[in-house]
Amino acid sequence: MSEAEIQERDAGALVEELNSLVEELEQYPDTELREKSIDLVQTTLELYGEALRRMLAALDSLPQKGEVMSRLYADEVVRAVLLIHGLMPVELYDRVASAIEHLRPYLISQGCDVELTSVEQGRARVRLIRHGQGAPPVAVLKQELEKSLTEAAPDLEGLDVEGMAEQIEATAKAAALLGRLAAPARSEEQPAQLVQLKRQTPSAVGVTWIPVVRALGFDEGKFKVVRQGDINLLVCKVGGEFYAYRNACPAEGGLSLDDALFESPMLTCSCHGLRYDLRRGNCVERAGLRLESLPAKVEDDKVKVAV
Repeated sequence: MSEAEIQERDAGALVEELNSLVEELEQYPDTELREKSIDLVQTTLELYGEALRRMLAALDSLPQKGEVMSRLYADEVVRAVLLIHGLMPVELYDRVASAIEHLRPYLISQGCDVELTSVEQGRARVRLIRHGQGAPPVAVLKQELEKSLTEAAPDLEGLDVEGMAEQIEATAKAAALLGRLAAPARSEEQPAQLVQLKRQTPSAVGVTWIPVVRALGFDEGKFKVVRQGDINLLVCKVGGEFYAYRNACPAEGGLSLDDALFESPMLTCSCHGLRYDLRRGNCVERAGLRLESLPAKVEDDKVKVAV
């Protein structure tokens, strides 16, 4: 087959397809078949990784090694595969710095700027500078940075924005304080009681529990988008407990939360920049605005949602 006859496929589509297939395998009911299938995928990846190592070693003896390697690293598909197997010679810091520098003109046009302060233990730390009230929210800017870094540094474990975690924590504390101030006063005749609030559990009559994700391996402080037929949900794990919500921002338009920023327990939607506490589903900035929750439980290593 000639080179002209080879049809190239989009790298992002291939990765998305692979991830989708692995997620389907993880939800397969037959445990033995599921585990063997996942082992097959892992072994295949290891085989490809070993083959790539030997190919790169063979290039060491070629006089045109530098030119050949430059062409390989310039291809996004080859670069992504090399990164997966730890074979990319360019340091993580340099790749992150290059991606951020490439994005800076866009950020400056939006009334802000960014400075890379460190890359340690696989996580990058940046400082965002917003000029004026017209600049996008910090959460939106962080999402733009994460999108740029996904291609250049897929091995990056996370991105931290200086002051952002403190801002979210301070907002949550202020919201809690306002909630206490707005609460009705207790009657002096009734002693205060310690009450544990739990999410409402529906009656078993007329309710169907649908398994949506595996509980085992679902990391604390993470969330997933689950689509199964007509079901479109967000499932997260906060404080060791699973929560499920409709995948729709309750603000105007009801847009999906696929690209939302989640820094446990706060979820920031990319459409409006609104923040929601996923332990309760309430919006921090707009009282009365709340995500639509669904009862969730763990059974037989599966997170099930009542519909």
